[in-house]
Amino acid sequence: MLDVIAGSSAEKSLVESLAMRLELEGVSVEKVPIEVLEWGEVECSVNDIGCTAQPPVESAEVSGILGEDVALASTTRDPDNVWVTYWLSASRGASAVVLYDEYPGVGRRRIVVNEVPSYSLETEIVAEKPAVHLPLTALPKLRRAREVSIRVKTFRRTSLGYVVDAVVGPGEPKVAVVTHHDRWLTGFRDSSIGVLILLRLARLLRSRGLSARLISFTAEELGDPARRSFYWAYGSRAYLDRMGSELDLDLAVVLDTAYAEPVNVDCVGVRGVEPALSFVKSLGSSVGAGYTDAVSMVNSGIPSVVLHNLDSIKPVYHSDVDRYPGRYVEGFILKTARSIANLVEEYKRGSARGVYAAYVEYVRRVSPPDSRGLLEPGADPVGLSKCLAKHYTVPVLEGTYSDFYSEVKVLTYSEILRGIMDGRRYTLLYEDAIVSSGDAERLRKLSRAALEEAVRCSRS
Repeated sequence: MLDVIAGSSAEKSLVESLAMRLELEGVSVEKVPIEVLEWGEVECSVNDIGCTAQPPVESAEVSGILGEDVALASTTRDPDNVWVTYWLSASRGASAVVLYDEYPGVGRRRIVVNEVPSYSLETEIVAEKPAVHLPLTALPKLRRAREVSIRVKTFRRTSLGYVVDAVVGPGEPKVAVVTHHDRWLTGFRDSSIGVLILLRLARLLRSRGLSARLISFTAEELGDPARRSFYWAYGSRAYLDRMGSELDLDLAVVLDTAYAEPVNVDCVGVRGVEPALSFVKSLGSSVGAGYTDAVSMVNSGIPSVVLHNLDSIKPVYHSDVDRYPGRYVEGFILKTARSIANLVEEYKRGSARGVYAAYVEYVRRVSPPDSRGLLEPGADPVGLSKCLAKHYTVPVLEGTYSDFYSEVKVLTYSEILRGIMDGRRYTLLYEDAIVSSGDAERLRKLSRAALEEAVRCSRS
């Protein structure tokens, strides 16, 4: 199978299969409908060469001179740079963008593009100029032709995607383990393997009498009917908005691109969970929270642990070579499921409270001196961590929209303030605002106001 797009018949079949498998494990399952924008490719060609349309480009026919009217560019070693290449090319007047893959084995790849340099929830994606991908092997023939004719036919329509929301064990769980089932192309690492880990985990939790919520989201890759420039993690945002106060979680474990040891661990709202994940080799990281459903969880005040291998997935990312890598991955699935079950058990016993206290102490330590006294000793660390996650963190791009190899992270205001004082620049995604050392005083005021809000939240 190739694409499993939010709202498509392929997604509906996958959701039915996943729900059935979970029910066979004795798990209570609900399929939560979410209105989504379904986008799909019907046809794509450059001269007589088949190509891959980049979402969410619209149908178009364009002819021109390669390298002049029509931009020609590499995907680079990090395919997410396609986003930057596309909007820069569009802003310089290119009528279309032809991308050739940096990696020889890749035949097809999909990366979301936008003519507007924004990751804001307040701006709309514009993708009227066609952007297409070709394998590296097609490049010599294309360059010889010089003049190209591009034909792209796509569709978009309102549809229903489904969140698989399962509860295993007794009572109302306080821990959720989440992944997403929509994917571009073959998508084993991003994120079919997350679904497989959920299935293995369901069996382990039930056998050990442990309780957790297991969630597989729709529309992580794309699917917002409002076409917001903050295009990813729409399904989790919509689900959390719908659930509201009905959902009371203290922790989310987010599985996204986790496929090999050592698995990278990012944390927001907790610190020091690696020892609990003792069955799988892990490394602390500071990369993955921003490009995952953890953004939605944290924004809702749910401390999150992200397990990922974003640093090593680039050659196969969103491509047709992201396939099942071999039976060795079965051991990783089992070890990861055991590690997460161990973390759930530690939470149940109460021994996980230390990871919340460690986070509160970390925030206190890195906050400006005049703000540290706001974090009073003796406060409930779980409640305070949840409020700090919700009010004192913000998704940022490390750098600016025109920078290649930049990363989206979820940072505290204190971390942003420290970064700009060290000479770094950040783009605050919700505002599309660049901050640097000249904004230090404004950031200090924002930091204190956000910390005060978090403290008020924890007392309510």
